[in-house]
Amino acid sequence: MSKIPQEALQAFCAIARHRSFTRAGAELGVSASALSQTMRQLEASLGVPLLTRTTRQVAPTEAGEALLARLAPALDEIRAALDEAGQAQGQPVGRLRVTLPHTAAQLLFYPALADFAARHSRLRLELDVNNGLVDIVAQRFDAGVRFGEALQPGMQALPVSRPLRFVVAAAPDYLSRRGAPQHPEDLVGHACLGYRFGGGQHYRWQFVRDGLPLQLAVDGPLIANDNTAMLHAALGGAGLAYLAEPLIEPWVAAGRLAVVLDGYAPPAEALYLYYPHRPQQPAKLRALIAFLRERAGLPQA
Repeated sequence: MSKIPQEALQAFCAIARHRSFTRAGAELGVSASALSQTMRQLEASLGVPLLTRTTRQVAPTEAGEALLARLAPALDEIRAALDEAGQAQGQPVGRLRVTLPHTAAQLLFYPALADFAARHSRLRLELDVNNGLVDIVAQRFDAGVRFGEALQPGMQALPVSRPLRFVVAAAPDYLSRRGAPQHPEDLVGHACLGYRFGGGQHYRWQFVRDGLPLQLAVDGPLIANDNTAMLHAALGGAGLAYLAEPLIEPWVAAGRLAVVLDGYAPPAEALYLYYPHRPQQPAKLRALIAFLRERAGLPQA
C-alpha cells in the first residue's frame, strides 16, 4: 500500500459526513471534481470502494463506515493537537464549528462577527444556523448554542447571554384593526404568524397563567422557519408574532411594534454554549466562551 496523504483521509471524512462532494468541497475549499479524483486514488490505494455513488447521493460502503468510525475521531485529535501547538504562538488558530438557532445568531453572533474576526484573525469561524436539534459529536461541531431546555444530554454548558423573554407583538395598525388580545385564548380569533421546525413540528406559543405553563397552537397567514420573516410580517401589519424581546426592542422603542399579553410571558431564560467534555478545553473554544460572556456582561468562567 502506497503512502496515503492526510488530505485524502480528510476529504473522505468530509464527503461521508456531508453525503455530498459539492458540500464537502465547499467545506474544504476545493472543487467537487478534485475531491472525486482524490477519492478514486484513495480507493485504488486501499483496494476497496469506500463510497457508493448515485446521481442523487453519496454514501459510505460497509468498509467506508468502518473506516470512518475509527478515522474521524483520530483526525479530530490530530487537528486539535495541531491547533493546540499553534496556540503556543499566543493566538487561537484553526477552524471553529458552531451550530446555533436563528435567535442566538441574530442576538449574539451577527452583531459581533467583525469584532471576533478582528480579535482572532487566525480562527475560521463556521456557523450552522439551524433551529433543529443537532448531535454536535456526530456532526463534528466544536460547540452548540441552545436554550437550556434544548441542550444535548451529557454536555458541559455555560450561559453566554443574559436571560431573555419571548413575547407577543404586533404593529399598531394591526391592533387598531383587530384589537389587542387580553388573554392567551383570545389568540384563536387573531392572525398569528407561526413557526415550524425543520422536522415539520408546528411550534406552540408558550405562556404562564397562575404560575402554570400554558401552550397554545396558533394559526394565521404565515408559517416560517425563520423569525426574521415573522418580524417583517409583523412590522407590515400581517399579524401577531412570538419573538425574543431583545429582537423587537428597537421596533417597540420606535413605535413600530407593541407588546401584548405581557403579563402572560414565560420566565426569561438564557442561551447556553455547550460542548463535549474534554480533559483540556481547546484554546479556540475558550476564546469563544470568553468573547461571548464578555459581550453579555457575564463574569469569565
